[in-house]
Amino acid sequence: MEEYHHALGNKDLDTVCRITAPAFDGGMKECRSLTPMQFGMLSEDDFKKLKATRVDPAKVQSKGADKVVVPPSAIAPQIAMMAAEPKTFTMAWRDGTWVVVD
Repeated sequence: MEEYHHALGNKDLDTVCRITAPAFDGGMKECRSLTPMQFGMLSEDDFKKLKATRVDPAKVQSKGADKVVVPPSAIAPQIAMMAAEPKTFTMAWRDGTWVVVD
């Protein structure tokens, strides 16, 4: 989750989509078309906060050996958009890396 937020903060489309494409119905293609719009919705302050994101492992909920749930309270600092619409992320271990699946 930290890698995802740091990639958002750095506008690193390749990394963002490697991590989040499984959560898109259209996979990598949809991620690559929608994520640049998300970059455009973020302020410079948002990008700074995303680069500084840390996840509190004590708040991450294990759902077995290959799945975790990351609640909004585990992520800090939060940008305004994420605080206004808190989202719980489900991540799964696939092909040697953690990816967002929901």
